[in-house]
Amino acid sequence: MRTALVLGGTGMLSGCAQRLVADGWQVVLPSRTQPLMADDGPGRAARASIRRGHRPTWVKADWADPVQLASEVEDELQGRQVNLLVAWVHDSYRNDVLRAVQHLLAEGAPVVEVHTHQPVPDPVLPHPTQQVLLGYSAHDAARHIREAVLKAVERALDGRAPSLHHEDAR
Repeated sequence: MRTALVLGGTGMLSGCAQRLVADGWQVVLPSRTQPLMADDGPGRAARASIRRGHRPTWVKADWADPVQLASEVEDELQGRQVNLLVAWVHDSYRNDVLRAVQHLLAEGAPVVEVHTHQPVPDPVLPHPTQQVLLGYSAHDAARHIREAVLKAVERALDGRAPSLHHEDAR
């Protein structure tokens, strides 16, 4: 089973996480609080549900402690590697969090990074990276963000060259 790590997946990336699960991915969502759409943390019941492809697995973690975050995710993975990383991490935590989870990624695993302001920083990890710069729109923002990120995920999984795409809602 393919495994995706979605950082920021309990908020505006929840639609992306749900789509990945619907497409048969195991999705791990580290966050401070459990999202309603996720299984109840690490454990047999959560892993059994994920194997059936029902819901993402929530792992209690905090960006302020990237080493512990990576450790919690690693415990949940039980030796599996991450085949896709989708990340929308606040700038002040971005470098440390991405570097902390780097060892969990399979060789060549694609990365999708989401940004909301310019200048867009260079990718942190030495993995093929699709970057999305989101524009703002009050009208149907969640749908717009989900679609923009899912397009980047498709580009990443198709093996397209790393790129930056500016997505404005119209």
